[in-house]
Amino acid sequence: MSDAELCARFVAGTRGRIFCLLHKPATPAGSAVLIVPPLAEEMNKSRKMLAQVAQGLAARGRAALIVDLFGTGDSEGEFRDGEWACWKSDLAAAADWSASLGWPVRSMLATRVGCILGGEMARERDLALERTVFWQPMGSASRWLDQFLRLRVAASMVDSATPETVAALRARLKAGEVVEVAGYDITGKLADALDAAQLAPNLGAQLGEVRWMEIVRSPDAPVPGASTAIIDKARAQGRAVDVETFVGEPFWVSTEIVCVPSLVERTVAALGAA
Repeated sequence: MSDAELCARFVAGTRGRIFCLLHKPATPAGSAVLIVPPLAEEMNKSRKMLAQVAQGLAARGRAALIVDLFGTGDSEGEFRDGEWACWKSDLAAAADWSASLGWPVRSMLATRVGCILGGEMARERDLALERTVFWQPMGSASRWLDQFLRLRVAASMVDSATPETVAALRARLKAGEVVEVAGYDITGKLADALDAAQLAPNLGAQLGEVRWMEIVRSPDAPVPGASTAIIDKARAQGRAVDVETFVGEPFWVSTEIVCVPSLVERTVAALGAA
C-alpha cells in the first residue's frame, strides 16, 4: 500500500502473546477501528474480506486493527486453550496497544459470534465507540456452538455406522471431555461460556451508531426472524439500529474463499466516515 503501512506486533495477552496487525494511514495519528473476528474456520473464511475492509479504511485515513485471539491465527496457544474471558482481555490489550501508537479505538467491526464478544468487551470496558458494524451477528453464542457441533454430526453420518448427535456431544462437554470439531478442540469450559453469551444485553450506548449487516440470497429476502426480534427489542429500548442486507454467498461458511464487494464497500463507507 503506497499511502499506508502495516504495523505487526505480538502483544502480551492474558494467557500469552497475541498477534495484532495495524493498518496505519499515512497521517501521523487518528482513530482506529477494532476488527473482531469470528471463531474457528469462520475466521479463515472471513480473513480476506476483513483485510479488504482494513485496506479501504487506511486509504480513507482511518486505522484498522486486526486481532488474532489467543489460540487462533498467528497468536500463541492452541484453540483448546482459548477462553471467552481471555479473548475479551485480548481485544482490550490490542486496543491499548493501538492507542499507545496514537491510534485509539473509536469504532468496531465484528463478525458472527465475534459481535457478542466485541459487544461484551466494549460494555465491560466502557469504550464509548462512535459506531459499530456487525456482519451476520449471532444473537446467541449457544446457537453458534450448536451449528459448529453439527459439523461433527454431519461428518459422523458419512464416516461412522453410529452417527453422533449434538445432544450427545454436549453431554460429553458437560462431563469435562474435549470434543474435536473440524480440527478445533472445544472444551467444556468454553462451551459453558458460549452458552451464557448473548448479544441483546450488549446492544448499549457504548457501541455508538450500530449498523447491522446481513447476507441474503435474493434482494427481496427478509432479515431472519431471530435477528429481527433482537433488533426490535433494541429499538424499543431506544437504541438506533440501522439494518442493511446484501445479496451474496455466506462467506463465513463457503467451501471456497468468496467475497461480497458491496458489503466491504458499504462497511468502509460507514466506518471511514468522519
